[in-house]
Amino acid sequence: MNDSPPQPSNPSSEEDAWCDARAAEVRAYLQRTALAHGRIGEWPAWHVMPYASLWAVESKERPEWVGWWVICGDLPTDALPAQGLDTPRDAMRAIGQRWSRHADALDHGEAPVAWRHLGYAALPKLSAQLRSRGAALTTWADDATAWPPSQAPDDETDTVP
Repeated sequence: MNDSPPQPSNPSSEEDAWCDARAAEVRAYLQRTALAHGRIGEWPAWHVMPYASLWAVESKERPEWVGWWVICGDLPTDALPAQGLDTPRDAMRAIGQRWSRHADALDHGEAPVAWRHLGYAALPKLSAQLRSRGAALTTWADDATAWPPSQAPDDETDTVP
């Protein structure tokens, strides 16, 4: 068995290779942060190549249930517990809001636990990145056209008589 990702030769295999590389980032993040978890989704729950991917990660305590949402790509890698975040859209909105709060905390000289491992020198740049990426994630989450109808709240779906 070859452990290296496939070499991109067409748009589909480029996407496969990009997603494989993001899955590797998720694995490395979970190992570094020592989050108790089960399996990582075989494919992102949501992604826009080459910017961002959102992964469902199985709960260790409740197999077959999503226990974590992990985001990675051209943005900081981060995770949130899945409790109360039933869809990728819910998770994206929550991450965007979390990053906006974290940017505010960083601007006030407070380093949220999730980012303390980066060191003081990286925090000013991180604040700007979290603010801009958090706003983008919230905008994506709020854009009903970016999601399948199954992830739209009842008040956003059009019904046809």
